[in-house]
Amino acid sequence: DLAPMAHLGLVLLGKGEAFYQGDRLSGAGALKKIGLSPISLSAGEGLALINGTQVMTGMAALVVYDAIDLAKLADIACAMSLEVLMGSDAEFDPKIHSVRPHPGQMDAAHNLRRLTQNSPLIQSLAGCSRVQDAYPLRCSPQIHGATRDAIRHVQQVVEIEINSTTTNPLIFADDKDFKLGGNFHGQPLALTADYLAMGLAELANISERRVERLVNP
Repeated sequence: DLAPMAHLGLVLLGKGEAFYQGDRLSGAGALKKIGLSPISLSAGEGLALINGTQVMTGMAALVVYDAIDLAKLADIACAMSLEVLMGSDAEFDPKIHSVRPHPGQMDAAHNLRRLTQNSPLIQSLAGCSRVQDAYPLRCSPQIHGATRDAIRHVQQVVEIEINSTTTNPLIFADDKDFKLGGNFHGQPLALTADYLAMGLAELANISERRVERLVNP
């Protein structure tokens, strides 16, 4: 995050450039717009401003926030697709998921069960000859659930990171000590960000397969 953090740090000093309400301003001009004055740095503070994972952490936090909403929307879209395709809600039965109790899978199944509860369209199919629905419908709790678990894991990593110190060296004022280490390395975030990207892509994949069934005569 060195380069983007350096650009952010420049603005705090009244240098560089920033966008404010869509306008591109000098760093000093942007600070003035929000009623702040440029800061003066003391020893070591410049390094502390740029030597961390703040940018990737901020980006990951925004993606996690949106992903939580997206997981809910995916369940809603799936439930609506199930009704239009005259599918069954049997695949949401708690017994199925109790014997494979991944938290995300159980959450998705519960949500889909709640969304389709008392659906006249689904209830009208009771006793029909169809054995089971196609994968994009039947496996939706498992696929949506795995993504929910990915989101939950990344959220935990992000929450740890935003409450951590990632600069180097680390100054411990209480006992007047300092330590040299590698807390600035972004590997924990990088790995989980890739994991989250895979999970969100799978929501898109299964959604596309449901859309295909909706439009394919």
